[in-house]
Formats: sequence, C-alpha cells, structure tokens
Amino acid sequence: MIDDEKDFCELIKKILLRENFLVDCAFSLEEAEQKLRENPQIVLLDNNLPDGSGLDFLQMHPVPFMNSSVIVITADPAESVREKAEREGTVAFLSKPFSVQTIRDMVRQVA
Repeated sequence: MIDDEKDFCELIKKILLRENFLVDCAFSLEEAEQKLRENPQIVLLDNNLPDGSGLDFLQMHPVPFMNSSVIVITADPAESVREKAEREGTVAFLSKPFSVQTIRDMVRQVA
C-alpha cells in the first residue's frame, strides 16, 4: 500500500491481515520505488502523495507494476482522474471514503 496517511495505511493493513493478505506500506513514491522491486501481487496506490501524483508515477515507472494489479485510492473522485487511472492500466478505482467491506471485496476480487 502506498499512502502518506500513516494511520489510514495501518488501518487498511490490519483489515487485510485479517483476510490473510501480507501487507507492507510505503508513505511516499520514493519509498514505494524500493518496495515495488519485490513485485507485489496487488498495489493500493494513493494518487495524492507528498512527492507527486500516484498516476504520474505509474506513467513514468510501468516496469515495477508489470506483475502487479494496481488499485487507485483517492479522495479526488473526478472523472478525469478515473479516466487517467484506466489509461494507465489500473484494475480498480476507489474514492475515499469507502467501507471496510468495499476494500475487502476489491482486494479479494483482484487477488
């Protein structure tokens, strides 16, 4: 999971650990670059991070994501953001806030 809100990351991590998913968090794009070398199955990617846009990062660094399914999580539900996410090959788009059940279902579906 790549999100600069540490409490949010920890909450999602706890939820997904209960579903038997192994979860690691990165709080910036710079930190994400290192962790993505491990080729995670699923990447939960916030679009608004302190060191840039998650979608711009995807556009510039497609190689780490080649074997990953990317779910964009953002507080910006604009159609243009959703369309850009689709163009970059993401598998899903979640607007904050969302329910615990929604994130569980989405990750199970992608896994």
